[in-house]
Amino acid sequence: MLRLVLLSLLLLGTTAAMPRRSPYATPCQVRFVLQVQPRQLAASGYCRNLLDQPARYYYQLTTERWGRSRAIDTQSGSFVVGARQEAELAQAQLRATAGDHYRLRLRVFDAGGRLLAQDSVRHDL
Repeated sequence: MLRLVLLSLLLLGTTAAMPRRSPYATPCQVRFVLQVQPRQLAASGYCRNLLDQPARYYYQLTTERWGRSRAIDTQSGSFVVGARQEAELAQAQLRATAGDHYRLRLRVFDAGGRLLAQDSVRHDL
């Protein structure tokens, strides 16, 4: 009986010492680069693959402008990004008008439609 208890404690200690990957860890990171120019906003969305192998994902970029008028545009598509590499997914050029507000949202999904990562940016003129 004592041997069984000692063996159980040894296995428990070994299991606790093993690194565990979080079930919430994302395989990719997304980010925006926003350039504010006179009368124009230029945005680029990027995805960095954190895996040690190439991956195929699906992205959706939504741009929204409101102020004197309202406009929403969405672009999407699938892409492959190499192991530990970064890929530019989308670009958006928006006419910048004083008094307008802009929100851009980039989301990346896996093949099953599960949201993996997202980023957003808001700019007010």
